[in-house]
Amino acid sequence: MKPVRRLPLPLRRGARVGVFAPAGPVAIPRLRRGVERLEAEGFRVVEAANVRSRDGYLAGDDEARLAGLEELLDAGVEALLASRGGFGSARLLGRLPWERLTSWGGWLVGFSDLTALHAGMAACTQLATLHGPMVATLTRHEGSTRRLFQWLRGEAPEMLFRLTSAQVVRDGVARGVAVGGNLSVLTSLIGSRFEPDWDGVVLFLEDVGEPLYRLDRMLTQLRLASRLGRIVALVGGRFVGCGRGERRFRERWRALLAEAAPPSAVVVEGLPFGHGTVNTPFPLGIQVEVDTRRRWVRLGG
Repeated sequence: MKPVRRLPLPLRRGARVGVFAPAGPVAIPRLRRGVERLEAEGFRVVEAANVRSRDGYLAGDDEARLAGLEELLDAGVEALLASRGGFGSARLLGRLPWERLTSWGGWLVGFSDLTALHAGMAACTQLATLHGPMVATLTRHEGSTRRLFQWLRGEAPEMLFRLTSAQVVRDGVARGVAVGGNLSVLTSLIGSRFEPDWDGVVLFLEDVGEPLYRLDRMLTQLRLASRLGRIVALVGGRFVGCGRGERRFRERWRALLAEAAPPSAVVVEGLPFGHGTVNTPFPLGIQVEVDTRRRWVRLGG
């Protein structure tokens, strides 16, 4: 997989930031607190019309959620921050204005269900995106939120994560384009034109609330579909609420990751990204390096 051309341009004070809702409905108090946090950073917040909508498990029907994104582009926003995840982003993939998003070239930020849009942006625009906190979680952990704003302003350090010896499953050094996000969502994209290019990549995975057998099932599906054979590194988040009550969950999970990755791939797990309190943002679609000897995951390499 070839690296994308560039990161989006840094945002300046007063930049227009769009809050969109491509998936599930958001709790209004959490939305309000997140918007206030964005405004405190000096951004001008523009909400899509459907952000406060609820249609069962969706933030409005497909037409409303698609229109919400398009009206933010019409409004000249320089970044799109998802209100929350849930489910629904994949339902929009076949109808999104990919050519327009390519020429727009701004920041797209989110995690969990937003993995579908990260994958779509990589497949259809070749633009980098940012895996990180959404508006509803901006007040959950100040360190993660500060790092998010550093990325948006073009001030983030090259060091993405520091590794501990306990997080290393298989030693080595690997360099490749960062792809991934939520394991469940990635698995659901197999066979579609929006699934990632798996060749030579550093694959980041996270999930929430899944028992071990379901995680095993998804990794097995990726293996049987020949999607993991050429990755160069597998980087796991903290998988919050997964394996709850299961004996030796982490030991067994580490063994599954080592089994899923090719023998030459570096494997680390337990990094602070995803559904936990700490959700350290990092870019998808650009070159990263995993080095277990120097104990880092960083840009470039």
